[in-house]
Amino acid sequence: MKDLEKLLRLRERIHEILERRFLSKENVLYDYAGLKGEVVLPTPEECLANKPNAFAWNTPIENGGFFNGDLLTALCDLYEFFPSEKLAKQMRTLARGLYVLQDRSPVAGCILRGIGSDGKCFYPASSNDQIIPFLLGLWRFAQSEASTPAEKAECRRRCRETVLALKRNRWIVPGARPGFERGNISANAPYDMCHLLLAAMILDETGPEGGTEFGRVLNERKESVFAGFPEISAEHCWFASHNFYILSMLAATCPAYRAPARKALKITAEAASKWIGCWKQYVPGLAFTPDWHPLNDFWREQKNTADCKDITGALLWRSWTEICPAVMNERKSIMPAFAAAWIVLLSGDEEVIARSRSGIIEALESVPFEKLYYAPFFFAENVISLLVRFPG
Repeated sequence: MKDLEKLLRLRERIHEILERRFLSKENVLYDYAGLKGEVVLPTPEECLANKPNAFAWNTPIENGGFFNGDLLTALCDLYEFFPSEKLAKQMRTLARGLYVLQDRSPVAGCILRGIGSDGKCFYPASSNDQIIPFLLGLWRFAQSEASTPAEKAECRRRCRETVLALKRNRWIVPGARPGFERGNISANAPYDMCHLLLAAMILDETGPEGGTEFGRVLNERKESVFAGFPEISAEHCWFASHNFYILSMLAATCPAYRAPARKALKITAEAASKWIGCWKQYVPGLAFTPDWHPLNDFWREQKNTADCKDITGALLWRSWTEICPAVMNERKSIMPAFAAAWIVLLSGDEEVIARSRSGIIEALESVPFEKLYYAPFFFAENVISLLVRFPG
């Protein structure tokens, strides 16, 4: 019981840091912030000119849909076992942030990455990495006992509207401005094969499709869905985790596919477990700046996604590593460690989890969360939300 209480207190501590330093006035998580919450937000003029780039890469508003959605799933998972009004309020805050990213987009199916300095401006390109967590977060909140009937209906409506817009666009993720589409929900590439399953699930459960879409999609791609990833790399864990969250939902709700889903999850969890120790690569005291403006040295006019890809290559990332080494170090140490641990726990496999538990606990007890600058340490909350189900 003491260990359980300790984990829950740590989760509260981590969440307090996120709310105090990383949460915008629109209730959307920033990618990074100073120890006092310092951020330099893009202006309307910079967003319109795509400075430093249309993907918002390495700005503080790069991954709002991603981070809010993933964290909301964690709180929904935790609420099932430890419901409280305080936790429900935290869930509503994140959900409201996701509403903003949908409502302020001028294009249906495009979930914004974040909001700039005037509370209105944004970059034009979204991605699968914004759309899928957006859907997962709101879909789980709709299922949670924490949400009211009105909130359930609202979340289901928003999910369905987004999926229908994507379907009309041949599953391509549209940009907020013409030419800036990026991503495809129907991709059957590694770590993407479950995305269309989620979309089909939403269609089947919110409209007249009558349960036909999910079965059809699963039948078409079940070989890849149930293959697992015995060689998943550390740098892939954070965005690959969505695929395995969807697969864990399948294992929990579809008895006919439970065995192959669990097998695939176990294969991947065994591979991911070796990355839990990545946190040991964390280097304290590295320089941090919230000012991304030196990246404008790489800026060129961008009329479409292809133009943006041309200026967001290795040189951009190398430059950001020199400008803000603290963030880039945490990106390669803290983030993959807790994302990998989440994948292990999503497997539900008691054997793999038991082997990994001591390493996960060591990471949770050793990482100095108050001193971190890069928001994906929130994955520690996702880890705790599932770890409490597997007592040591």
